[in-house]
Parts: sequence; structure tokens; C-alpha cells
Amino acid sequence: MNSLNVADIKNDETFTAPIYIDKNFLLLADGVPFKASLKSILLEWNFKTVQIDNEAQLAKTAAAKPIDLKAFESVSIDDVMNDTAEDEKENAKNAVALQNNKEINETIAKYSEELKGIEESDLDTKQLLVQKVYDAFKNYITKIYTRFVTHRELKIGLISEAVQNFCAFIADNKKYVLRIQPQLDENDNKNFIVGHSIRSTVFAIVIGQTLKLQTTKLVELGVAALLHEIGQIRLPPQLYITDKKLTSAERRSLEKHTIYGVQILKENNFPTSIQFAVFEHHERENGKGYPRKIDGSKISLYGKILSVVCSYEAISAPRQYKDAKSTHEAIIEMLRNEDKQYDDTLIKILVQNVSLFPIGGYVSLSNGKIGQVVDTNKFDPRTPIVQILGEKNEAGFPVTIQTDNERIKITRVLTPEETAEAIKNGGKLQ
Repeated sequence: MNSLNVADIKNDETFTAPIYIDKNFLLLADGVPFKASLKSILLEWNFKTVQIDNEAQLAKTAAAKPIDLKAFESVSIDDVMNDTAEDEKENAKNAVALQNNKEINETIAKYSEELKGIEESDLDTKQLLVQKVYDAFKNYITKIYTRFVTHRELKIGLISEAVQNFCAFIADNKKYVLRIQPQLDENDNKNFIVGHSIRSTVFAIVIGQTLKLQTTKLVELGVAALLHEIGQIRLPPQLYITDKKLTSAERRSLEKHTIYGVQILKENNFPTSIQFAVFEHHERENGKGYPRKIDGSKISLYGKILSVVCSYEAISAPRQYKDAKSTHEAIIEMLRNEDKQYDDTLIKILVQNVSLFPIGGYVSLSNGKIGQVVDTNKFDPRTPIVQILGEKNEAGFPVTIQTDNERIKITRVLTPEETAEAIKNGGKLQ
């Protein structure tokens, strides 16, 4: 391997051997132009040199031969038909991806329109319609992963289109989307990844919207969140679904999923910004993450956001091998930010959106009643808006109140067992 100075590489320059960041990370395949945009990103992230395998480059050059014109004379009609068959297969693959996108986009459009006609006070109906979109998008993610496993196919344009529509839906219905609680209904490894991916995507989009990212940037972030664990499918499930302590060798194998993820996205022509977000989602502000152990000054914004939302989701969601911490406990753990692992500003934005007592959670109030958190208080994350269980107003809609720190305080978060009991008994605990 020989080093190349990034600053000296010309725009659209090509090489006859692959270019690497290091021995494990392929940057560009041979023959792919080195774009000025890639050069700019590398220099911004302090990659001053890249590596090229000179021996491979020389071998390819020596092996190059003039085109044999006689080879064209031997092409048969069977060869042409085989090419046509391959084209038809490609069109068929595209047809499946197009149909999947058509279904999710039509679902989002349909329920978005219906939600506009529902009274704001009719929380339950709105929640039901939002749940339908959430479930449909979760199913869409399942199809994306399934198509990749079976056909090695990821369509950046189609995925971006669906994510953009989902971003708009979340912007209009944020409090209802955040109210959806994780469920332990994933009985196989594929759905474990899908459940984690959709919740991480929701949180990432919400943070991006709070930061007022441009639409194109928001979509890139959403796509990165949706696919940030794509590298896991190249690992044995027992590495990431286990309650046993991993050996050093197993830990090293698990940590490779970020590299596998980048390789998959590169092979499918995803933007470099999305590739780096997936590469960096386990890096930490204190420099103790992986795979490069870089500190916060070198982690991209997308990588920082994914680091926060991926960790929050993992702490708060149930798994087959562990009980979930309550969303309140998860937020407290993130707020502690032990060893300064995460960007403080992004944690504050997460808390601002899900509140100290997160949307969807069930709480006990100082007046003896039980409520579900349904919206945040942007002025004070300790005092969210709560829907009282078992009570309706004169119009027949659920009663909602603004909690405070004096008259109606939240005294504690209910356990999962208490939550199930309160729901079953119309807001009462035995």
C-alpha cells in the first residue's frame, strides 16, 4: 500500500486499483472517479491521505490487452437473448421496488388527508390513524431489508422519496408518532432490526426538524437512520441478540457491522454523507467509540444524531433478552451523559421533544389519577400534557390537562405491570 495526498488528487481522477482509507475501509472501487465533493469531505474530517495498492495497480496495467475484434464476431443470438432476459429481470426487480414505494406513499397521503378532517380534541381517532401510517412504514422497512437480503437491492432514490414523505407526516403529527410505544412483538432477528430502525428514524427526523435542517439534509439523515444497522445482516444474530457478555473476539466481530454497513451503501451508490453517518453511529464524543475512536470534533452531525437516538432507542425498547427501562429512566440515563459520550445539545433537543416524562408513558398524578403523557411542554420538560385515563369531557373526548410543579404534579412513572392494570381497569390501580 502506498499513500496519496488527498489535496493532490484531481477532480474526476480515476485509478486502476481500489482506494482505501485504511486497510479495512474501501473508499473507492477501481475506475470510479474521485469527485471534488468527496475530496472536500475527507479534508473536512481530517483525512489527509488515502491508500492505494500499487502492486494491484501495476498488475492490472500489465494485464490490460487490446480489444479483440474477433470476439464481437462470435456473439450469438443466444447471447443477445440472455442479455434481454437479464434486462427483464432488472425491470421486474424495479417493478417490485416501485410497487412498494407506491403503496407506502399512497398510505401516507391517504391518512394525512383523513387526519386533517379530525378534530384536534379527538385524540384517540388521530392516534389510530397515525398508528396505521407507522405500521405501514414499519412494514415498508421490512420490505427494504428483505429485498436486500434476497436480491442485494437498495434503491436510494425510492427510499429517499418515501423518507421525505414520512418526514412531512411526522412534522404534521409529531406528538402522535412519538406517543407510539415499542412493543416486544418481534420474534425474529429481521424484525428486531426493523423495530430499532423505525424508532431511531423517528427520533432522528424529529431532532433534524428541530434543528431546521433543509429538506435534502433531513432526508439524508432519515435514510441514514433507516439503514444504520444494515451491516448487522452480515453478522450471526447471537452477536447482537444476547444477554451474555461477549468475548473480545465476539466484540471485535460485532463492531465490524459499521464497516459492513458502509460497504453495502457504497456498493449501492448511496451519498458519502449517508455512508459516513452509518460508519460513525457508534463513535462517541469522548473518543471511546468505534470503529475509529474519533472524538466529537471529527464526528459528522448525522453521526452525532444517530449516536444519540440509537442509544436512546436501545435503552428504552424491550428486547427478547432484556426488559426495557421506562422511557423516563432512559431519558434520565441520557441526561446523565456519563463519561460525556453524547453531544449535550442533541440530548437537550431529544428531551425537548419527548419530555422528561416521554410521550406515550403512563404516570401517577398528585391528585390520585392516572394519565398518559400526550404532548410536551416546550417551556418545561418536567410538566407535559397528560390525558386522564377513564375520563371524558361533555363532547365524549378524553380529558387532557397541563401538569405543573404545584397543583397537579407527576409523582412517578408507572411500571409496565401497573400500566397494564390501569389500562384494563379504566385508570385505576388496585
